[in-house]
Amino acid sequence: MESVLTRFNLTLDNMTTLSSNIRQGLIEQYSNNRKVADPWYHILIVMYGTLIVFGATGNSLVVLAVARKPQMRTARNMFIVNLAVSDLLLCLVTMPLTLVEILTKYWPMGRLPFLCKSIGTLQATSIFVSTISITAIALDRYQVIVYPTRDSLQLMGAIAILTGIWIISIVLASPMFITRQLIHYDVNLPSLGIEYVSYCIEDWPIAYGRVYYSAFTLCVQYVLPILIVSVAYLRIYLKLKHRLVVGTASSTSGKPGEAKPVRERERGRRMQRTNYLLISIALIFGVSWLPLNLFNLFADLYVHSITQDIMVAYAICHMAGMSSACSNPLLYGWLNDNFRKEFNELLCRTASGGRSTGSGGHSNGSRANGAAATAGRTRGARTATGDGALADDRTLPEVTQVRDRHAAALLHESGITENGDHTELTELMS
Repeated sequence: MESVLTRFNLTLDNMTTLSSNIRQGLIEQYSNNRKVADPWYHILIVMYGTLIVFGATGNSLVVLAVARKPQMRTARNMFIVNLAVSDLLLCLVTMPLTLVEILTKYWPMGRLPFLCKSIGTLQATSIFVSTISITAIALDRYQVIVYPTRDSLQLMGAIAILTGIWIISIVLASPMFITRQLIHYDVNLPSLGIEYVSYCIEDWPIAYGRVYYSAFTLCVQYVLPILIVSVAYLRIYLKLKHRLVVGTASSTSGKPGEAKPVRERERGRRMQRTNYLLISIALIFGVSWLPLNLFNLFADLYVHSITQDIMVAYAICHMAGMSSACSNPLLYGWLNDNFRKEFNELLCRTASGGRSTGSGGHSNGSRANGAAATAGRTRGARTATGDGALADDRTLPEVTQVRDRHAAALLHESGITENGDHTELTELMS
C-alpha cells in the first residue's frame, strides 16, 4: 500500500512540475511574443532577409531600367515592369509581414482591424498579380511569335490589360478582406507588460469556407497559369523549330559553292538557348509555387493545432513561392540584351559614384550608337511585318529571318493565421 501511495505522490509531483514548466514556457512565449524558438527563429530571419534583399534589388533594377530610358517604355516591357512591381510588393510587404506572423505568438500591430484586413488582402493581391502577369507575358509572346502578321500590341492596350490584371487580382483577394477579423483578449498581466492579446484570424461564414477558397486559389493561381504558360511556350518552341527547319532548308538550297556552317551553328545555338529559357520559365514557376499551394490545402484539411514544426514547414513552403520574386528579374530581365545593358550601366554608375566628363561623353556615344542600332532593327522588323502579308515566295525566307530575330529578342525579355488558443490564455492568467 505504501509503495502505491509513494508512486501516486511521485506522479502528482511530476504533474505539478510539468504544469509549472508548461506555464513557464507559456510565460516566456507571450512575454517575448515568440511562436518559434531558437535556432529556427534566427534561421528564418536570415533566410527571409536574404530573399528580400536579392528580390528587391533585382526588381528595382528592372523598374529603373525602364523608367530612365524612354525607348525602353514599350508595350511589352510594361508587362515586365508590372511583374517587377508586383514582385517588389512581395519582397517589401508580403515577405516581411508573413515573417512577423510566423514568428510572433499574437498580433503585434495594435487594435486596428483595418490593418489586419488590408495586410492579408495586399499579400494575396500581390501574389495574384505576379502569377497573372507571368501568364500575360507568355500569352503576349505567343501572339507575337506564333501569329506575327497580326496587329502588334500598343502601349495604351498594354496599360488597359495591366489595369485589368490589378482589378481581377483585387477581386480574387477580396475574400481575405471580408473574412479577416481582429479579436482581443484582456489578460491584464502587468508583470509581463501585457494588458491584452490580439489575434488576426479568418472567420469564414460557412463551414469549410477556408478549404474551398484554398482549392479555388490552387486552381486560379497555380493550375490554370501553369497550363497556359506551358502550352504557350510549347507552341512557341514548335513554331521556332519549324522556322529553323525552313531556314536551314532554304540555306542549303543556295549555290553549291556557298558555305554557311557558321550561320547554321549560330542558329542552332540560339534555338537551344531559347529552348532552355522556355523550359526554365515553366519549371521555375511550377516548382516555386507548388509547395505553398499544396501546404495551404493540406493544412486546411488536416491541421487542427499550430505547432512550431507546422510553422517552420509553412515558412519553407512560403519562401519557395517567394523565391520567384528573385528568379523573375533573371528570367525576364537579365536574359534580355537591352535590360542587361541597362543593368550594367546602372550598376557601373553606382559603383563608380560618377565619372569624368570624357568618360561620360564616351558613355553617351555608346548609348547613342546602341539607340541607332535599335532603331534600325525596329524599322527592319516593322517593314518585314508590314510587307509580310503581300510578300511573294521569293521574299518570304528573308521576311522569316527578320521575324526570327524579332521573336528571339522578345523571348529574351523573357498565412497560416492562428485562431487563438483559449486554453493557453487561461493557463497563462491562472
